[in-house]
Amino acid sequence: MIGYINGLIIDKGEKSLLVLAQSVGYKVNVPTELIASTKEDQKIQLYIHMSVREDDISLYGFSKKEEMKFFEQLISVSGIGPKMAMDILSTPIHMTQQAILSGDVELLTKIKGLGKKTAERLILELKNKLTPISIGSTGKIETYNEEVVEALVGLGYEKFQVIKILAKMPSSIKKTEDAIKHFLKQA
Repeated sequence: MIGYINGLIIDKGEKSLLVLAQSVGYKVNVPTELIASTKEDQKIQLYIHMSVREDDISLYGFSKKEEMKFFEQLISVSGIGPKMAMDILSTPIHMTQQAILSGDVELLTKIKGLGKKTAERLILELKNKLTPISIGSTGKIETYNEEVVEALVGLGYEKFQVIKILAKMPSSIKKTEDAIKHFLKQA
């Protein structure tokens, strides 16, 4: 099973990259944002999700582990396959996750190919499973402090409610206990 590729981009397609690694060229389906930000003859490192079906073996590549984890959460939902998940990932991840957490069916149905029933199922199945990623002030993707989320869920709060409030938390709050106090004031 392929889980990681480090190589050179030798060709770019509309939805995929051809990556040369150890004298083998791998066709890797990647989010459109990654295609736009790369060039041929550029080195690249990708986390890989390998999809094996009766008539197809496909590779899906991501520059960050968090993106791959979200992709895998998406394809765990009935009615969403890898191609649909890649279309969903063409929307900024933090916006998609916020729509799922807030139950915004209207925003999700704006994604190409995602109908109302599938969007509702996506919300229902992922609302309490998501560990959202967001773009921090540095422009880098960060994950929420899982310790804070688990502590508040342990107190009886819904995970989506916790994350929704923590998303608005000032970046100056770094300690776990301060984050919990902030949440309790906002809840």
